[in-house]
Parts: sequence; structure tokens; C-alpha cells
Amino acid sequence: MRLLPSFHGTISRTAYAFAAPALILSQHFVVAGTYVWFRTPIAADAGFWLLPLRRLSQLPDLSAWAAVLSFTFCLGISWALAVLSFRRANLTGYAYLPAALAMVPGLQIGAVLLLAALPGKSDDPPEERPVGVNAAHVLQGALAGVTIIVLAVLISAVTFGAYGWGLFVMTPFLVGLTTAYLANRDVALGRGQTNLLVIAAAGLGTLALIMCALEGLICVLLASPLGALVALAGGTLGRALAGVGHRRGKPLLSVALLPAIFALEAATPPAVPIDLRQSIDIDAPPSMVWKAVTSDDPIGPPPWLVAKAGFAYPLRGRLVGKGVGAERIGTFSTGVARERVTEWVPSHRLAFILLDQPPMMEEMSPYRRVHAPHVSGYFITTRTGFELEALGKHRTRLTIEDSHVLRLDPALYWEPMARWAIAKNVAQVLRSIKQRSEAGTNGNDLF
Repeated sequence: MRLLPSFHGTISRTAYAFAAPALILSQHFVVAGTYVWFRTPIAADAGFWLLPLRRLSQLPDLSAWAAVLSFTFCLGISWALAVLSFRRANLTGYAYLPAALAMVPGLQIGAVLLLAALPGKSDDPPEERPVGVNAAHVLQGALAGVTIIVLAVLISAVTFGAYGWGLFVMTPFLVGLTTAYLANRDVALGRGQTNLLVIAAAGLGTLALIMCALEGLICVLLASPLGALVALAGGTLGRALAGVGHRRGKPLLSVALLPAIFALEAATPPAVPIDLRQSIDIDAPPSMVWKAVTSDDPIGPPPWLVAKAGFAYPLRGRLVGKGVGAERIGTFSTGVARERVTEWVPSHRLAFILLDQPPMMEEMSPYRRVHAPHVSGYFITTRTGFELEALGKHRTRLTIEDSHVLRLDPALYWEPMARWAIAKNVAQVLRSIKQRSEAGTNGNDLF
């Protein structure tokens, strides 16, 4: 019993011209409906039409579960477009490059229009293939998958500095497609064998990244659920294409799209705002809480899972001077941040902006240095503020407000992780200040 639609078969120009645009527009409908639900105005500009789901990630009140559901919906739309587009390419016999582009946000509209306009032609019936294992082709497929992963990281991350759909979605999809197609093109492997081969190729590719010091273990582990899922989808397509007689390698031309996609993403990077507000009630007067906020005592033990995952966490903060314009030195697990005070109202308000900050995470690697640009500049803290509200003579509500910018795509995949790490760090800072304030000693500082 087949659980997912097959890549076998064809689809007429008319049917494709109706179905594919409907799938694309469903994304805009969901995004617009979500903005209406949150009573937030939305600008129907080029960004909305080309990258609707990136706009969805910019909603300030979008919960982690909503982001996960939205990203799952996005993957479902991409899968459906892939099925329709490659069926359309089967009918034309050659249009596999635009079929692959139909899965890439920002490019899919043009690709769908092109596929809908191309004429179909009758194709030769597929040849029967023996069932078994061709060891040479299996090895060729695995090596091709490893090569695509290493080259994709070298071009996208190291050369262009782009971390987006091309690297995290399109690359593993094409790894699965290429590996499965090459391994199945003359001798048909079973579905389970093909899936194991695709996962093995992806695993070896990520291991090669670690051994070449291009990535660390933490980043690989964080990206692996998405990569494995998409690679298996690509493997399903590659196996299907090998079974319908495409033996001249035309489907593999889709790999040539990757550098262009990486360059486009580097030119239009995401900038997803993440704003967080957390409060805690403290059994101490505002004056005592203010001393805890502005002191340089160390913060308590870090959030356990945040530290194990390699994310940066605060250790202590030190003020140099007082009042607006004073400098603050924040010490993190990954380095030192320089901050400038922008608001200073004793016992009421303290806020500052970051002038520079340490890496967002510390990669786990056998090497001292990892050539992974994503650890710096792809998650930026712009502003932090403390607000003290008196709840009586001996009780204070302390609130921390943080503003950040995430520059990683797919934002709906990475944003919940970043928001979780921020929330855990801020919660630890609030607990530490509460403990020191209630103990009647000079407390610690922030994040």
C-alpha cells in the first residue's frame, strides 16, 4: 500500500496549470489568515508573494508549536509541488531543472509558469530492470551524495555565507535524488535498501564535514532531522525516476542549480525578529533588586540542556561607569560582549544595546577551529532591557525584554530553537537575580 503520492506517471498541462498555482497560493492564504487571526496588518509586497512563509516567521506572537505546524505545512506543499512538477517533467521528457526549482521558495512561481507552458511529448516506455544489487552503482551513488554535501557547504556556507533553503532543504533533497537514481538506474534496489543507502550517504557526507573542519557536531545534529526527512523524500523521487526509463542522467542536472540558489539566498538573507518578554516576582524592594541587576557577581549555573547543546549562555556582567552611555561588559560561555547603556533610571529601568557580541554557539569538533561561519553574525542580539515594578514596599516584579534577529532559513525551523535557548537563558538570569535579591546581597547581572 502506497502512503504517499508517486512520482511515476504524468500530468497534463491544463491540470498542472490549475493544481500547482493553487498549492503555491495556499501558502499565501495561510499566512494572510494567520495575520488576520493575530490582528496584525500585513503588507502584500514582493516579499509576501515570493517568500510568504518567511513573512509568517516574523509574527511576534507565533508560538513554537505554531512554527512547527507551519513548517510541516510548508514541507507538505513542497512535496506536493515536487510530485506534480516531476510528473510534468516526465511528460515533457526534459524539464527536470524547473521541476526542482518548483520546490524552492522565491523561485517556484517562475518554475511553475515555465512547466505549465512547456509542451508535452510522448516518451518511450520504460525498460524492465532486473532486481538486485549493482555494487558499483551503489558505491557511485553513495560517493555522489557525499560529494554534493561537501561541495554544497563549501559553496553556500564558506563562499557565499548563505544558510537557507538551498543548504538545509534543497541540498539533502538532491543528495537523496542523486544517490537513489544512480544506485537504481540499471538494477532495481528495494525501497528499504534505497532508504538505507540514502541515509548512509547523508551520514558519510556530514561525517566528512566534521573531519574537514567545515562543520561541528552540534550543528549537524540540529540540522539532521530536517536533512534526513528531505533526503528520504529525494531518494523516493530518485528511485522513481530510475524506474521510468530516464537513463541519460537528465534528472541529475538539477544539482547544477545549487550554486545559483546559494548566490540568490546570499543576496536576500532573512532577518527574522525575535522579541522576548519574561517576568518574575521577587520578595525584595526595588532598590535591592536594582543592586542585583547592576552588580558584577556571577550568574548561577547555566541551563543544563542549553549548555550541552553548545548554545552561548551568560556568566556575568560588569558595568563600567553609570548612567546613559556607560559601557557594560557581558561575559558569555563563548566570549565577551560589549554593550552600551541607553536607559538608566535607578530602581526602575535599565536598557542597553549590543555593540559587538561573541559567537552564538560553540561547536563540538576534534579540531581547535571549525570553518563554520554560522556561529557568528547569524543570530544577533540588538537590545536588552530590565524593568522594575514595585508591587508594594517589599515586593518587585522584574521584567527582561530582549530583541534579536535571526538570519537563518528555513526560519520556521530554526526560530523555535533560538527562542527556546533565549527563554532558558533569560529564565536563569531572572532566577539568579531573585535569589540574590531575596538573600539581601548584591546580586548578579544579565545576559
